[in-house]
Amino acid sequence: MEKQSPEDRAHQIAMRIYVELVARNTEITQDSVKLAASATNMASLSLKLSDAFLIAEAEAILAKEPVKGHTLQGDDIAKWSK
Repeated sequence: MEKQSPEDRAHQIAMRIYVELVARNTEITQDSVKLAASATNMASLSLKLSDAFLIAEAEAILAKEPVKGHTLQGDDIAKWSK
């Protein structure tokens, strides 16, 4: 599987969000189609949400990494036993 660039990944996520927003904010009747919000505003929101998602995802991945630079001492184990 080919790894996407961050820009491509952000664009793909933004497109999915945009499609979902449009689907949830569109009213289709026999004679008309009505958007509850501006398509431009939904596109802008999609891009911002995509960026926020990628930042949160990166932070979550970093939080899962093992702690580096810490040497376990006997005192550390004693503190856990209390």
